[in-house]
Amino acid sequence: MFNMFSKVPVSPRIERIKERRREHDNGNVILCGERTRIYTRYYKTHEAEVPLLKRSGALYEWCAKKVIRLEEDEMFIGNLGTDWRSAHAYVEWALGWMRQMLELPEEDFVREWQTPGVFAYVSPEDREVFEEAIEYWKDRTIQARVQAALPEELWDLTGDGCTSFGTRQKANPEKSFANMPAGHFCTNYKKVIDKGWGFILDECDEHINALQGKVFGDDAGRFTFWRAIRKVAQGAILLTERYAALVAEAAENEPESARKEELKMMAAGLANIARKPASTYWEGLQQILIYQIMLHADGLSHGVTLGRLDQYLGHFVEAELAAGTLTAERAQELTDAFILKLGDNFSLMWVATQSSATLATKTKYGYVCGGQHFTVAGLTPEGKDATNELTFMFLQTYARLHLTVPSISCRIHKDTPYDIWEHALESSKIAGGMPTLENDDIIIPILVERGMTQEDANDYCIIGCVEPAGTGNEWPASGSSGADSFCNLAGILNMTIHNGTNPATGCTAGLKTGYLYDHATFEEFQEAFLAQLKHFLDWHISYVNIYEFVYSEYFPNVSVSATMEGCMDKGLDVLRGGAKYNSTGFTTLGIGNVADSLIAIKKLVFDVKYCTAREMYDALCNNWKGYEQLQSKIINEVPHYGNAIDEVDDLAAWALGAFADHMNNARGPRGKWRGGTFTMTTHLEYGASTLATPDGRENFSPLAEAISSRQGFDRNGPTAYLASAAKLPHFKLGNGDQLNIRFSPTAVRGEMGTKKLSDLIGTYFDEGGMQVQFNVVSTEMLYDAQMHPEKHENMIVRIAGFSAFFVEMPKPLQDDFITRTEHMA
Repeated sequence: MFNMFSKVPVSPRIERIKERRREHDNGNVILCGERTRIYTRYYKTHEAEVPLLKRSGALYEWCAKKVIRLEEDEMFIGNLGTDWRSAHAYVEWALGWMRQMLELPEEDFVREWQTPGVFAYVSPEDREVFEEAIEYWKDRTIQARVQAALPEELWDLTGDGCTSFGTRQKANPEKSFANMPAGHFCTNYKKVIDKGWGFILDECDEHINALQGKVFGDDAGRFTFWRAIRKVAQGAILLTERYAALVAEAAENEPESARKEELKMMAAGLANIARKPASTYWEGLQQILIYQIMLHADGLSHGVTLGRLDQYLGHFVEAELAAGTLTAERAQELTDAFILKLGDNFSLMWVATQSSATLATKTKYGYVCGGQHFTVAGLTPEGKDATNELTFMFLQTYARLHLTVPSISCRIHKDTPYDIWEHALESSKIAGGMPTLENDDIIIPILVERGMTQEDANDYCIIGCVEPAGTGNEWPASGSSGADSFCNLAGILNMTIHNGTNPATGCTAGLKTGYLYDHATFEEFQEAFLAQLKHFLDWHISYVNIYEFVYSEYFPNVSVSATMEGCMDKGLDVLRGGAKYNSTGFTTLGIGNVADSLIAIKKLVFDVKYCTAREMYDALCNNWKGYEQLQSKIINEVPHYGNAIDEVDDLAAWALGAFADHMNNARGPRGKWRGGTFTMTTHLEYGASTLATPDGRENFSPLAEAISSRQGFDRNGPTAYLASAAKLPHFKLGNGDQLNIRFSPTAVRGEMGTKKLSDLIGTYFDEGGMQVQFNVVSTEMLYDAQMHPEKHENMIVRIAGFSAFFVEMPKPLQDDFITRTEHMA
């Protein structure tokens, strides 16, 4: 079908659907109280139920009672809330943001939460729902339960600048904002598509019937688990049947037309997939959408990843094209409509700071689409190239529609056809880093080393941002406990410099390893850094392990466990280790700052003795005031990571390797930990609380993100930049890594530019690099977008594990993005 890249025309219908979404986003997204009302009332009337049955019962109640909708022109059905694009609130996780919203004076509440085009609309009725829910949930949220379980000593880390969990408010926990539940997973969509909810219901019945009257030993937990999953399957069947009835009624009332016939097809398809496996491409897509909204309704789990959509569904497309029951144009239109519909899944998650970008639309509190992500191309489980017709169609969708969600990754291996390279790179050039590119030849061996079979490793997908994990068979918790996913290496370096103290906050939670000027050799300073690193990582691991213990006790993830491979056989929820594979992930940032700081200390203090350790220390304490000559020498003469200079690249690899080694040796309640690098926008947030560092960086300025160099310090061209990154210990980074690079449009223009990109990235992958994501936009254009946003409304840029419309980003994030080097060739 696709032999070389050319953009397929967008159908008029898709244009209408897309335009409707654009108009909707210019108004308010509704913050819907429906789920809060249903879940709170269910919990109030089922206090005695064990958590497994309580979670499944509440989800079933939502499936039975939620408002269902059919939108004009839509080819798929499925809504999370009462409005077609409303956002959920998850009252059982935390109340901090909700309390602050409801405690606003009436005038401020109306302005911020009921004025069109500002944040979100909360109706007077839903405000009453939230007020009632707060009273019930105040001592029952996961945040309240976790904070009650934490040791007193943990609060000593508040303000350490190294970890994120210490920022909770011990003295006023009800005002704290929540860390997110673990999330970051890909459940087994393929089981639903290939076998159906009726099969899952029958599985549960078989297990339950075998134990009726014979619940011996430790069978009680499994018996309860299967009863809970049975309720989930019943809920999925009921919700699908309700949608089928709604569409059938609409078809009956529709005048004779092509739309009437389409609605009849949709109603019949929904009736079929209520219990049975999918039999067509449309049915498979619709089945995924209904399961997806159930996953969102069940819990606030960021990183609800869709896995390998082209592998689940490609055989339907190819068979229907061959049979003549589906045209290429219709298949592309369905693909476009499905991706647009996924973007209607909103969750209200965390407070967005001034430096944060939202992942879906502009709001005060950051609505995101749950970190939805999917993966195309790569290998089959048997190790063959996995390309099919649908692979190209998904890449076409992003090249033509200019979408920011969901994120898409393209797997690359040594035998990837050039057509895939071409489509992926052309799409990414146009669509602001969509897809990202992932290296099978490094990721698959990592997963095998992590304990996967070769077949399961071959079948991996990317979770959340850049994290590799099993498709439908692993609970990887690759976002750790969510908001508590990040470690600031530059903060740990500063703790080492200041003898275990953060002068910005007065926190003294670090080890007393001496001040910078107490160390006689550079190696001695390195040892102190390693000690501090292990100290803070151990605290983080301890915190998350406690968090997961509490989380698993009270909030089992029944919607995921219903299909995840391993759970049904074991009779265990994913949070209790039910999945076939289990791990926990963590991420770090500031590697570029640490590498550049270490080389500055080594060369200027210990090698050439340009300054004393005390002078370097005093320069940092004075934010370089009075030490401008030293700062200039560091910035302009000392080597910087990202320029293919071994002495500094080796220090980057050493620091990152030390982090990865320690994480890889840690264990959680379900299995091993592993480290990685992705940052979202935390390089700005952590930077805003991190004092000056020896790389010449000043107080509270942004840090380097992921494995990228410091912004603007990769000065020797893209080949040198990637050569530096290739020296990092990618094989140890089982939680993935993220490399950003920005090109001038003239450098990669046309077919020749695409060929240059494939050669450059292919070489990086051959040298052991794991992942690349790039932007093609000039600095001049970015400044113009700041001055004239109305001229650049469709400009999408790749920030971290997500893409965003540049003109909708907060200005600090825009400014930071502009400082990334624009590579000219």
